[in-house]
Amino acid sequence: MKKCPVCGLNVEDREAFCPRCSADLSHVPPMPPQAAPPYPLASPPVPPYIPRPQPERKPFSWGDVATFLGFCSSIVGYFGASVLFFPLGILASVLGFKGDRARGLAVAGIVIATLGLLLKLMVVLRQAEFLPGWFTSGVW
Repeated sequence: MKKCPVCGLNVEDREAFCPRCSADLSHVPPMPPQAAPPYPLASPPVPPYIPRPQPERKPFSWGDVATFLGFCSSIVGYFGASVLFFPLGILASVLGFKGDRARGLAVAGIVIATLGLLLKLMVVLRQAEFLPGWFTSGVW
């Protein structure tokens, strides 16, 4: 293989003139053969697959179950039987706060049940006429 000194085109050794620019190639020596790369350019070597160890999953504790029960009781208390479900929600969420996984859910259960219990107490006191109407309606 020869390289044209004028345009740089790679030309076969048997050609006397460059097919692109018609330069004389009779005095141009052939190029030395180039060494092949150690691996094909299209596919580099792939490192072996080493699986990562999976972290050990801890089982649910009774505290986690109590947290879930307390949160669900807090929500259900807004739809009915609030005198039963709000205290149950507070109690179960407080017990579940010592669990391993769901402390945030336990705090949410405590807050939701406490607010629901306070609202229920306001409604009962209003119906018994211990609180004025403007206090529970929110309008002065």
